[in-house]
Amino acid sequence: MDGIVNPKVTDYIQKLGGFPELQAMEDYARANYIPIVLKDAARLLAFQVAQTKPERILELGTAIGYSAILMALYSEAGIVTIEREEDMKTQAEENIRFYHLEKRIKVVLSDCVAYLKNTEESFDFIFMDAGKSHYREYFDLSLPILRKGGMILCDNVLYKGLVVNETAERKHRTNVVKLQEFLAYIHSRDDLMVSLLSVGDGMLLIRRKDTNE
Repeated sequence: MDGIVNPKVTDYIQKLGGFPELQAMEDYARANYIPIVLKDAARLLAFQVAQTKPERILELGTAIGYSAILMALYSEAGIVTIEREEDMKTQAEENIRFYHLEKRIKVVLSDCVAYLKNTEESFDFIFMDAGKSHYREYFDLSLPILRKGGMILCDNVLYKGLVVNETAERKHRTNVVKLQEFLAYIHSRDDLMVSLLSVGDGMLLIRRKDTNE
């Protein structure tokens, strides 16, 4: 999947460097049409976890485990990642073992909503990269389990740039409308600090305001 900025800019950024230790996973994902976080978005994700130093990370949407492994490599956090498809969970666990991270990354076979409704854990950092039409529901369920000072990072919120297109194709319309509603809702809340970035396919950073802000 391409990014949402000028392709020449994207190509330039991609050539500046990446994660050579994860190149085999990137090649596999590309060859098998498995969506993983784009390179510039991956750099932002790695930067955020390295900077904020979370103790516990929750990821919604595992796929082959690329983002979970990336976050583990750039932090000391324990990570729970949610995947609803058993074959993806199996592949992710194989990749996690390859990087010797099985003690720090736990893959849970579950629907994201079901997990969020039933978990008793809390997290410092939540990375949302699952069904785009459910982001509002994921967010509402994630906020109560987000620790004070914690951050939520949402990927693909500009959805190939289609969220600014009022005439999106029918096959994309549900995701586009739901993401538009989600972004409007997040930006309407006075209790949140929000930054919407045109990185990758659009990334949204969210945290609660401190009471003195």
